[in-house]
Amino acid sequence: MPTPLPIDPLLPRVVDALRTGSRLVLRAAPGAGKTTRVPAALLDAGADGGKQVVVLEPRRIAPRAAAEFVARRRGGSVGEEVGYRARFEQRGGARTRLWFVTEGVFSRSLVRDPYLEGVGVVVLDEFHERHLQGGVVRELQETVRPDLNLAVMSATLDTERLAAYLGGSPALTSEGRAFPVTIEHEREPSGARPDARVAAAVSRVLGDPGDRGDVLVFLPGAAAIRRAAQAAAPLAAAHGLDVVPLHGDLPLDAQRRAIEPGRRRRVVLSTNVAETALTIEGVTAVIDRGLAREARFDPGRGLNRLEEVRVSRAAAEQRAGRAGRTRPGRCLRLWTAAEHAERRERELPEVLRLDLAAIALELRAWGARDLARFPWLDSPSEAALRSAERLLRELGTVDEGGEVTDVGRRMLAIAAAPHLACILVEAERRGAADAPLVAALATERDILLERRELGAERPATGARWATGRSDLLLRLELFREAERAGFSAAACSSLGLDPAALRAVERARRQLARTAPAGPGSPGAGAGDALLRCALAGFPDRVVRRRERGWPRGVMVGGTGVVLDPASVVREAELFVAVDLDAGPRRERSEARVRIASAVEREWLEEAFPQAVRREREIVFETAAERVVERERERYQDLVLGEVVRHDVDRRLAGERIAVAAKRDPAAALALGADEERLLDRARFLARTMPELGFPESSDVLLHRVIDALAPDKRSFAELRYRRRPLPGRFGLGSRREGVSASSPLPPLPPVRTPAPRSRGPEPNESRKCRRAAPPVRASPRAPGWRRQRLARRRPRRRSRPRRRESPSRRRRAAGEARARPAAPRRAGRRW
Repeated sequence: MPTPLPIDPLLPRVVDALRTGSRLVLRAAPGAGKTTRVPAALLDAGADGGKQVVVLEPRRIAPRAAAEFVARRRGGSVGEEVGYRARFEQRGGARTRLWFVTEGVFSRSLVRDPYLEGVGVVVLDEFHERHLQGGVVRELQETVRPDLNLAVMSATLDTERLAAYLGGSPALTSEGRAFPVTIEHEREPSGARPDARVAAAVSRVLGDPGDRGDVLVFLPGAAAIRRAAQAAAPLAAAHGLDVVPLHGDLPLDAQRRAIEPGRRRRVVLSTNVAETALTIEGVTAVIDRGLAREARFDPGRGLNRLEEVRVSRAAAEQRAGRAGRTRPGRCLRLWTAAEHAERRERELPEVLRLDLAAIALELRAWGARDLARFPWLDSPSEAALRSAERLLRELGTVDEGGEVTDVGRRMLAIAAAPHLACILVEAERRGAADAPLVAALATERDILLERRELGAERPATGARWATGRSDLLLRLELFREAERAGFSAAACSSLGLDPAALRAVERARRQLARTAPAGPGSPGAGAGDALLRCALAGFPDRVVRRRERGWPRGVMVGGTGVVLDPASVVREAELFVAVDLDAGPRRERSEARVRIASAVEREWLEEAFPQAVRREREIVFETAAERVVERERERYQDLVLGEVVRHDVDRRLAGERIAVAAKRDPAAALALGADEERLLDRARFLARTMPELGFPESSDVLLHRVIDALAPDKRSFAELRYRRRPLPGRFGLGSRREGVSASSPLPPLPPVRTPAPRSRGPEPNESRKCRRAAPPVRASPRAPGWRRQRLARRRPRRRSRPRRRESPSRRRRAAGEARARPAAPRRAGRRW
């Protein structure tokens, strides 16, 4: 008898809603059982019409875990009645009626079977994370498949908005969890290290004697998981616990150990893969750091970048629900209640923050003509759509009319992103046998443990780290050597390789080899120019030109600055392709870091993309040199491959550009002197006092006429300033012309002499030899109205007698006599 879940009473209404209509919106709290109970109920009730039930899950781990759980509860095994399909993994066959699949698998099935002939019900689980297929299935229902049923489920849905988007479909809600969960926030922000805070929270949970269940800790990434595991190791040893990691890069066996119950009490350190559509048995306590690593697409740079962001309130609620599955639970949030109120309500949908190239190609193949008018629930930005369309044209997957080409259809059949699928299509054409392995090395986690030069530490492999043509070829060589050694731990350690990453690359290579068979060449024969050309075909938008010879920095197509990783062997090539690129958060650095690079020859660009390589000639004004030059440039898209600068420009064309540049700042361009400044003063004076002459009041207008007169045949500002003749003596004033000379100043005014004032006679103590007549006062000859300057005679300083020191009694007596003396009458006459 299965354990009762909160969704069970609602199942008959779910089945009736899809029988009477064709669409349903279901909102159920985390742990209610919607992922496992609803698809099975639809299958048992025959709502599929004898066809298949397909459940879309947002993450690669979820389909396998859900299929195994449902198959076990129905008394079978995975691959029979219940199966799953994910990237590089499939269990199921012709007898399978209930499929749990990832969104990418479903999208490719739409390309092969646009009408979904064998599908009766499509269930979109955790719809708040991805909802592109909702619009596709809705279009199918309204056009060619009115019998297709659609159910949308999530714990954090905006049911009213979504029901309106699906044409007024019924909306059902399952209230409550299986068991209540107590939420605890921190009282105040903590300045301790994150791993120390996690260890302290685990210690608090372990200190509760009434709770003996497992602990689930949500962390933002694999690196944070490793640090937290080290911090929690003493606690685990003291309490007899197992610390188990869980993230998407782990092997399948390690993921299964984290999901299934263990023999001892466990602390599961997980990323957000355990947040939705995945149930970890035995969890009664959740510790949430409230962070996640999200991919964000920058349309201006054409790059995805990973950012560590705070999760929304809806995501935090989803995480807390993992603790109320089997008994009353507890959730410790490592942030305050005030900080929780400031978080956004819901997560940003992926269609608004990721690269849309793959989605755009799938919609084009499905039949969508105008992506801007596609019925999105949340419409992406025009910049993101333009970036996706531009990349598809560069890859050759669509033509100018938007139709999918043969290359595009072949790429859709390959289970890989557009960049990597294009590498494999080009490898088929060139017969490069190692292309599936190269594509796997480029798409999976890097097999190198440390990104630094290892030659000094490992003499046996040091030669490999010298200057080379491609980091991909280096990894190919290291993988082959580890493969010959059976991927043994000793071989991986000596080569500096990650065994888990090697297994993931091997698994991806096998899957890619099935979808894109290797060419006729022998293994290793393609590890040369053919593979490097394949890398160029797959990344035409990531061609980089080094800024200077030997420098690690360069500029990429689109103008993005990049810097090579110090461990890269591509140290001399002028042009290279950025195969693995980390844009990084904008606040940390402006340059993107190239982890894996591959050299490119200039003639390869002309052969592969002749329409993108062009030569152009332009005559421009160089602001720094203040002169006109002629540039001949060779460009690949907007990336300058090379240029030649000439100074002997045609004087007529140069004069036109000099005039335009000089008019932006006439005073600086002409380097005006004192004569020109006086001319402008007089012109402004005439414009104010005699407006009938038509002089412009603005000096810039007058200078523009001067520039028009001087600029012809000039190639630089230096020539413009070097005037063998004066400024024009006449300027046009409409229908009249008035002469104004600028070459000579006005004649100076004659000096004005004024009589010297009569002397008052010598001072009593002044010597006769110091008596002189006062000099005359002269008016400045520069301009009338200047103030007069008096050249006063200098008189000798009078020598003063030393004052006699008076006693205090004498000073007091003198002061009293002064107060008693009557005031003297004011003397009339001349005022001094």
